[in-house]
Amino acid sequence: MDLIAERRVVKGGGEKSDSHSGSNVTTFNDPGADRSDNSALVESWSAFWADAGVDLSFDDDPRDWIAEAAPPPEAPEREADAPRPRPAQAAPAAAPAIGGPSDRWPTTLPAFRDWWMTEPMVDAGAPAGRVAPVGEAGARLMILVADPADDDGDALLSGEDGRLLDAMLAAMGLERKDCYLASALPRPTPAADWRSLHQAELGALLRHHIALTAPQMLAILGGELVTILAPERFDAASAQGAIRIETGGEAREIPVLASYPLAVMRGRPQAKALWWRRWLSLSCPY
Repeated sequence: MDLIAERRVVKGGGEKSDSHSGSNVTTFNDPGADRSDNSALVESWSAFWADAGVDLSFDDDPRDWIAEAAPPPEAPEREADAPRPRPAQAAPAAAPAIGGPSDRWPTTLPAFRDWWMTEPMVDAGAPAGRVAPVGEAGARLMILVADPADDDGDALLSGEDGRLLDAMLAAMGLERKDCYLASALPRPTPAADWRSLHQAELGALLRHHIALTAPQMLAILGGELVTILAPERFDAASAQGAIRIETGGEAREIPVLASYPLAVMRGRPQAKALWWRRWLSLSCPY
């Protein structure tokens, strides 16, 4: 006959076993008794509730399970974690002025022309490939272009731009011998960085060149050159103004007329017409 045993925990932490058959009841109250049966009882109790679907703990108080957890308190900032001031960095050295110190610039036009062709600080390239200005001091008209054209060769404005200039001068009643031809840069320089050139004080060198030439009038062919020269008086609508220079210890103003570069005029007839209207608007061209 099978025995159906029931175990229950009794006071004192022991165990007793009852048999429905009337067998003896065994009680384990001895501190030295084997505790393995207690572990088996706990496992059996847990398995019973798990089979019943109770596999989680429950609280009597309701809880908002989807509420965002409060952020953990910030730890006090340690001295080692505190931002430290960065060491002061030296400002980048300014680029040297084009042509070097102004007190070393030539003081006569012939000397300036030779210096323009040989001075290393005039531009970053070697002296070979530079193109010299053409003309004499006191010219009726000084024509300033940005740089020599690729087809100029060894003589400034001797290519396609020069042929257009000759036609313009003839219409204006002038010849090349009446003009002083100069460029802001000594060699062909496609896509020149005029902002950097302005910061490198190219304008001061150009003003010195104009002062040595002392022309009766200055024609500036290129908007970037107007910006770099910054004439003391200039009206953007008429593209006319004046630049102040010192020659022989005396200050004087030279009339200024600005227009498009010759290369632009070659491709745009309306640009040539604009130059002609501006020239005729001058009360005293030269």
